[in-house]
Amino acid sequence: MKIRIRKRLLATLLLMAFIVTLGQTVHAQPTTSVQTDRASFVPGDSGTLTVTIINNSPTDTLEIRNLTIYWPWAQYVNGQWPSGANTTQNLSPWPLLGSSQSGSNIKTYSYSFSVPSWFAGSLFGTGSLCPGGNGPRYSTSYRGCVIVGYTASPPRYSGQQFSIAMALPTYTPTSIVSQWLPIATLVVLLVATAFLALVWTSTRRAAKK
Repeated sequence: MKIRIRKRLLATLLLMAFIVTLGQTVHAQPTTSVQTDRASFVPGDSGTLTVTIINNSPTDTLEIRNLTIYWPWAQYVNGQWPSGANTTQNLSPWPLLGSSQSGSNIKTYSYSFSVPSWFAGSLFGTGSLCPGGNGPRYSTSYRGCVIVGYTASPPRYSGQQFSIAMALPTYTPTSIVSQWLPIATLVVLLVATAFLALVWTSTRRAAKK
């Protein structure tokens, strides 16, 4: 009986030790939100992308190391990234976000961008290709993605997809007034000219008689 109690007690202690160890290895993870300064854009437009990083952990701090943005038009062509395809920022000194109850758990960064003239996108934004969980920072296939690097050892990354909505091309129809006014003016001039010609002819005939 005593042996069974000892075994159960030992198993309980090992389980508690495992839970404590597991709890110590868990790190705070950032929550990232992305917003543009306008609802939609057209090719050739410029804008600003605001990246907000939040530490929602009630107890742990969060150290931000770097940010990498793969724009929706990012593409790896002929062994290189075209200009404006992505943006990378290594932060120094590293911002330390406090716990969610500290009042210092939010950090915001702004990045300017220019939509390429060839980029059409879609009305509802563009398709994103972004890693989930702790995906790597660099990949030749990423687009529409913000990668936040946090902690040092081991390096960890959090990906957040985003899109930039493109506006529907608009067509401004010609108003009826602006379309018919020149035609009406021309008709009036023609009628007036014909009337003057008729009067002049009649006057000549009367003078001859």
